[in-house]
Amino acid sequence: MRTDPSLLTGQPEKLFGLIRPFHWRLGLVGIPGVAIVLLAGRLITDPLHAAIAAGAAFSVGFGLSRDLLGQRWGAMAAAMTGMALAGALGTVAGAWFPILAIVSAGLAALCAVFALSNEDFWWVTLQVVIAFMMAGYFPGGLEAAGERALAMTAGGMVEIATVAAIAALLPTPLRRLPLTMARRDFQQSLAVAHAIRAALAVLLSLSVASGIGLAFDYWAPITALIVLKPGLHDTRARGWSRLLGTAGGCLLASLWAGGFAIGHLGLTISAIVVVAFTYSVQKASYEVFSAAVTITVVFLVSLGQGDAIGNAEHRLLATVIGGLAALLVSAPLPHRRPATTEPDRLGQLPKA
Repeated sequence: MRTDPSLLTGQPEKLFGLIRPFHWRLGLVGIPGVAIVLLAGRLITDPLHAAIAAGAAFSVGFGLSRDLLGQRWGAMAAAMTGMALAGALGTVAGAWFPILAIVSAGLAALCAVFALSNEDFWWVTLQVVIAFMMAGYFPGGLEAAGERALAMTAGGMVEIATVAAIAALLPTPLRRLPLTMARRDFQQSLAVAHAIRAALAVLLSLSVASGIGLAFDYWAPITALIVLKPGLHDTRARGWSRLLGTAGGCLLASLWAGGFAIGHLGLTISAIVVVAFTYSVQKASYEVFSAAVTITVVFLVSLGQGDAIGNAEHRLLATVIGGLAALLVSAPLPHRRPATTEPDRLGQLPKA
């Protein structure tokens, strides 16, 4: 029995198709700043704040593909400033869970509104929400709040300065990537409905994750906010994609950490490699992008907290909780926009 050669050549093509488009220039320009922060973190005796700075640099680096109000580095600067403020406020609010949960829900509602009106504002707001909920997991007083804000500002500034310097040396200007979708007429009723749903999804997932004592419980509400979409079918599809990507990322992170990322230096080098890959595939398959983000987050968290394999397991469980919460709030009254050929971007990460 002979095998059709086209079937053999088609499989690699399909696999490579999952990482296309591969924006290697974003990875090339974005990684030096993160690498500087990560390597500098090895020189200090405070791994927690070094990891915070690296995480901020990583998040700000995604602004490479955006601008804000026509300003090329505006999205990066706005994200850095908002994240630093949110980090400080979240640290203080985290001392009392009801305040943390209510403010998180309010910020999530605002993020959902921007998702339907302005993609760049949505992205900046999403970084602020994430920074606030992350900081709430590490509550402290004013001194701790100031230290977190300073670490995030330092990481963000290093990333912006490095990106701007490298971009200025490139022979071809580094341009923003296209928006996920074209502008639409703003629908107030839809915005209000999904602002409420986003708030409920975040409240529910954060409460469940915190209630069962899940490590890094903020991963659950972050998942819920990103997965939530107007229609139940869309939410389910996005949830499955994120779960598949996260599960694959957790498995790879565990295998990688157990086989290659031995010790702090090995984990640092591994994080640098994966961050570069993550920047490059942010417009590729959502499953691949989710897997890359998961590996990066697990490595960055593990640099500050240790136990990469255990962190991967908690990340997967948090994804399940967040996805189920999004489905639960979408199920009672699912609705959609009027029929359109354009994709919906509510809660959608940068992706073609």
